[in-house]
Amino acid sequence: MDTSMTLIVGLEFDDLEEAWQYWIDYGGRIGFSVRKQNSNKSKKDDSIIYCKYVCSKEGVKKADKRDFKTKKPRKETRTGCEVKMIIKKVNERFRVSELFLDHNHPLEPPETIHLLASQRRLPKAQGYALEFAEDTGIKQKASFNLMSKYAGGRANLGYTKEEVKSYLRSRRQRDMIYGEAGFLLRYFQQQLTKNPSFFHAYQMDSEEQITNVFWADTRMLIDYDCFGDVISFDTTYSTNRDNRPLAIFSGFNHYREVVIFGAALLYDETIESFKWLFETFLQAHKQKMPFTMFTDQDAAMARALEEIMPNVKHGLCTFHINRNGVKHLGNLMKDGSRFLGEFNWCMYHCKEETRFEESWKELLSKYNVEENPWLMSIYKLKEKWAACYMKYSKTLGMRSTQLSESINSFIKSCTNPELNISQFFNVFEQVVVDKRYNELQSDFNSRQKLPRLILKSSSMLQQLSQVYTPPIFDLFQHEYDLRDATCIKERKERKIAADDDALVIDYVITMVDKKGEWRLTFEPSREDKEAVITCNCKKFEQWGILCCHALRILYDQDVKLLPKQYVLKRWTKEARCGVVHDSKGKEIEVDPKLECSNRYRQLCPMLIKLASDASECSEAFSMVHQAVLELSKKVSQLLINHSSDSVNNEGGVDDDVGKNDGSGIGFKKRERKKISPSWVDNPSQKRKKVKTLKKSTNKSSQCSKV
Repeated sequence: MDTSMTLIVGLEFDDLEEAWQYWIDYGGRIGFSVRKQNSNKSKKDDSIIYCKYVCSKEGVKKADKRDFKTKKPRKETRTGCEVKMIIKKVNERFRVSELFLDHNHPLEPPETIHLLASQRRLPKAQGYALEFAEDTGIKQKASFNLMSKYAGGRANLGYTKEEVKSYLRSRRQRDMIYGEAGFLLRYFQQQLTKNPSFFHAYQMDSEEQITNVFWADTRMLIDYDCFGDVISFDTTYSTNRDNRPLAIFSGFNHYREVVIFGAALLYDETIESFKWLFETFLQAHKQKMPFTMFTDQDAAMARALEEIMPNVKHGLCTFHINRNGVKHLGNLMKDGSRFLGEFNWCMYHCKEETRFEESWKELLSKYNVEENPWLMSIYKLKEKWAACYMKYSKTLGMRSTQLSESINSFIKSCTNPELNISQFFNVFEQVVVDKRYNELQSDFNSRQKLPRLILKSSSMLQQLSQVYTPPIFDLFQHEYDLRDATCIKERKERKIAADDDALVIDYVITMVDKKGEWRLTFEPSREDKEAVITCNCKKFEQWGILCCHALRILYDQDVKLLPKQYVLKRWTKEARCGVVHDSKGKEIEVDPKLECSNRYRQLCPMLIKLASDASECSEAFSMVHQAVLELSKKVSQLLINHSSDSVNNEGGVDDDVGKNDGSGIGFKKRERKKISPSWVDNPSQKRKKVKTLKKSTNKSSQCSKV
């Protein structure tokens, strides 16, 4: 602050804003807060010709007849201070006509001047930084401390925590000015403006209240086109203020990492809601059906899936089955019982149907639970969870909905149920960005780090190390390593009756230190047909990777390179190559403003370095500051001219975009459910603590789905 400023009668200013700013700066230098008391306007042109600026402690608080009802009255802040500065308009300028500068109260020392109300100002630039911090999940206190560090201490910051809280509250109120439905519609319109391929849909009831909402951005559409063969679908509670279940469609990318295919906020979990959601999901993805979808044991979800996607294999989440088994049969798992381990053996390790049936009967008989209703009900659904039945379906190694649950748990870990719809979308977008950045890092690592070959001279490993992504190559190399543990027990040749030239070789394979036999058929390649190999373990049909048994046959047939039909594109480094179209037939661009983003990336480091260097010297700062002001004016004028030219060339812009405020439409409210936690969800807790948990859960606004 300028310590050389003086305040005398006769001092003139160009306008009232300059005079007011001078009075603020003077108060900050001396140590008192200021305010405007009154002003007079000219009767001729209604302009201000008189203004009185005073100390904030001017006057005294008037008596209020309601004071006797106040138990804790506010402390007095007025002392009747007579400090003032009166400004009058003289010859189109404003002159100090009266001045009184003797205070009747203590003045603030320099270290507390920043706490005075008139000295607290939140600059726009720092306001934007605080908004970005909130959008990324940084708490107000942490962002305020960070800003203080940048400024060299709180005294240099120019505002307090109260200003931060007020600013962010005002921003949230602006976002929600048209209500939740209005924000939702405007948000979708903004996304469409950024990229026309963005897909969204919402369902309304007879009262024109929004019940269910689905959306999928362009990257989700592309991901599904490339990797939508196997889907995990799950819902979770308590991610927003309305207690709406968040539904996530997710799957594996070519690195076996999580990708999201779409998301929805549901009003309830009924058959009708799920039917609408599945129909909308298919509409967004051009009616492309997945091979397999994993869900939990929700009956409404299963019924809707059967009606909308009858040809899709429905798999049940093994994690949920395990947890429900502990919940319903916990009495059988006490005192060192092996019931859970034997149950899991039936679910995961029985690869043949006959073996599964034998093991299941042994389990029921051993623990005397032949008439247990839960086991009877889960047995009827064995085709949806038992390994011997699931091996005929394409699963890519997925057996549960934990992909979707991991996203939901991450969202819940950085949100609370009191978030409004605007804050929820900020958090959700951040989660999606984090997941996608993982793939970017995997791409980088795959280019920088070469895989290690267990056999450096192997032509097949050399071939696939260049084709497969590193995680998939590791899985294949493991099968390649197991190949040496296989033995050919039988080998028979036969001809196909329909084609005398077609030769088929039947194999029986065994493995060292492993029980069982594997039967394979091999049909050598011909001029019009590629070589075909099948194994009863169904590893390729299930995972998309050849098993060690099949690799043994290829070795026996002296096949040095893996045939192309056994290299799935979805597991290769080129999985994303190709053009993807949206539901309207238009080619999807992930970032239509990619060129603009690249220009921003180039300019940002240059300007940040310039600002850093210029701040070291006052002369350099003045020079850069002046140059930036002039450059800003030129850029603004250039953008105005460019915008005018674009409007003239395109015949105007779409006036409807961004104008739908959702008036007349509401977001249907949903009552919050209160669900007491089961000891299964937290087995480390003792039973005697369940009552305490119930009380704390009823007080909490979060609800967990069991």
